[in-house]
Amino acid sequence: MFVKNFSTVFSLTLFVLHFSVICATGSQKASPKIQKPAPKPSINARPIEFTFNGAPRLTGSLGVSLPNAIGPGVEIDCSPTDPTVQCYSYDDYANLTVTDTRDDCTSIVWTSTYSRRLEDCYNVGVDDHMYGSHGLHWMYWPINPDAKDESPFTTGGQFGGLIDSYWLFSKGASIHVDEDNALFVSWNTVRPGQLCFVSSDTFPYDTRSSLSLKYTVCVGENVKTTHQTHFHKFYQKPTATPDERMLLYPYWSTWAQYKTAIDDKWETCYGEGTFDPVKFPDPAAMVAQVKSMNLRITLWFHPFMNFECEIFKTAMYAGYLLEDGYGQPGISAWWAGAHMGTLDITNPAALQWWNDRLDNIVSTYGFDGFKFDAGERGYLQYSMRLEGDPNLAPNLYTTKYLQMVATHGGLGEARVGHFNQELPIFFRMNDKGSRWGHQAGLKSMIPTALQFGIIGYPFVLPDMIGGNAYGDWPSKELYIRWLQVNVFMPAVQFSIVPWDANFDAETIEICKRVLAIRDQYKDHILAAAAQAVVDGSPINRPIWWVDPTDEVTLTIDQAYMLGDTIMVAPVVEEGATSRDIYLPMGTWRSGVTNLTHVGGGWLRGYPAPLGIVPYFIKE
Repeated sequence: MFVKNFSTVFSLTLFVLHFSVICATGSQKASPKIQKPAPKPSINARPIEFTFNGAPRLTGSLGVSLPNAIGPGVEIDCSPTDPTVQCYSYDDYANLTVTDTRDDCTSIVWTSTYSRRLEDCYNVGVDDHMYGSHGLHWMYWPINPDAKDESPFTTGGQFGGLIDSYWLFSKGASIHVDEDNALFVSWNTVRPGQLCFVSSDTFPYDTRSSLSLKYTVCVGENVKTTHQTHFHKFYQKPTATPDERMLLYPYWSTWAQYKTAIDDKWETCYGEGTFDPVKFPDPAAMVAQVKSMNLRITLWFHPFMNFECEIFKTAMYAGYLLEDGYGQPGISAWWAGAHMGTLDITNPAALQWWNDRLDNIVSTYGFDGFKFDAGERGYLQYSMRLEGDPNLAPNLYTTKYLQMVATHGGLGEARVGHFNQELPIFFRMNDKGSRWGHQAGLKSMIPTALQFGIIGYPFVLPDMIGGNAYGDWPSKELYIRWLQVNVFMPAVQFSIVPWDANFDAETIEICKRVLAIRDQYKDHILAAAAQAVVDGSPINRPIWWVDPTDEVTLTIDQAYMLGDTIMVAPVVEEGATSRDIYLPMGTWRSGVTNLTHVGGGWLRGYPAPLGIVPYFIKE
């Protein structure tokens, strides 16, 4: 498993997991992605390889940032009776323990009292593909094209609002980094061609008496079996499905259509929780009128209280605001206020007060639930005090915030998440623009849904049909293609309506047809949702889920599965009336033509005029 000295290579096979540390390094060629040269790895870095049944799955280097002066380290006999444990000591500077856990996984643990930076890096070649870890406004599938500068792995940063420290590799490996690390991550920037994990107790993490970098590498036969076998060793499955009607029926948000004129500026002051009497003279009657049409209604809410609001003073004097490092109410900024305080979600008294306020809104006005916003670390003050395990901060705020969200019913939705896979609520995509590309446009929709699912959040709430209309209003073509992309996702959310003045009668007719397709297969949607609770499978699955041994499927980013039997391949190119479609193995019947096709190959130039969404049922 490890080198006894630097002239001999030892390897140990335990069950079907094999890894070896060799004495020569081998970094990959630098990508032309960055302008500055990559820092040289420590001469003491130890290359490592993971294999499954003798076949390579993942390679990397341990101790990349160890100072050259401390020497190569020595193997110590830390567990004389257990050959699955290997330990290395770097004098007083750091210690490394690598343990084969006898289940095709390996635990890697660095600890140090003196080092303020511990770093391991893994190689990702041109034929390696990565999935998982985060969901952003913009999104790719696989995530390889989205290079990342070294950045704290916290919600609201460059990794987005929904994050979990889990990376899946197409050759059949996965990495889960423990949640209590002071984790920074980079991909293909600081060290080209490498995914690097850094533990460093610098901002936004608190100083620690002892620094550690802890994670687990698992391997398997292929990408699918690796994920299915190992993911739930680290994460829970959803405990239930959200409200079934949210899965089956479209719903409408006021946001894109009306923005702050009606939507988020319903309050007299942000955080106050009381209706603007000019805009809403009788909110209870309004809610009753909506519900009389056999509809349900939810209300937008957030954890912020603007400085100028009376509620800020109330919360401050009661000790309900998140405190800074000096024990004073922390002041930060958000998109609707330059100075605000944030609910201390980790304070039981503050949480009870907040929940009582929400319950009072429900009982007073008759709302059925809430659309919760924010919860990212990115909107919190520079320093903060959170009750609970300090090593889980600052992402602990997001985790606790989502636990609060889930107590307010199956209509709940939120746009953030961290270590919250068990919650039976909808996790909302961040705002998309009304455009076509991967940069928060239509092409990011399927990759985002797949990303959410692969990190354990199957109940995906796609963004509004046509996007948020920040600037340009969606064209008729974009609007229709957006709905077609959404056809077999877990939910459908409108804001801009099909009968908007910018559209026409054909728009309405096509939208009806797309929703009729969804209704035709509603039992499949419910079955996939139920399966997510049983075994944690995504509702929308990547095409490689059908055949993970097919190399072509590993990079298909504009098609997806509903369950195991329905595949949709919508048009996402502006002006296109056909597209190439790859069918994985099996026999597939077209939902459009009723013709059957043998999988394992391409359908070139498949017709898809504006009113058609290509989809196929596996027979």
